[in-house]
Amino acid sequence: MHVARVYLRVSTQGQDLDRQESIIVEARDAGYYIAGVYREKASGARADRPELLRLIADLQPGEVVVAEKIDRISRWPRCR
Repeated sequence: MHVARVYLRVSTQGQDLDRQESIIVEARDAGYYIAGVYREKASGARADRPELLRLIADLQPGEVVVAEKIDRISRWPRCR
């Protein structure tokens, strides 16, 4: 069985994480064991996000990170 950690993030206090919760079920249905779910309300441009840092610390070799979109993990500009 493959192991995944799910990262859910919204940018503002007015937004809700509920819309992203379905990816947990989708990952399970795809055969992943969910080792952790990390929920955060913070800007993607900030590097000091406690839940993202906890996810990175918890991540083990061979595990995957699941997020709704890549911009949920980071808003950093692309390298050119």
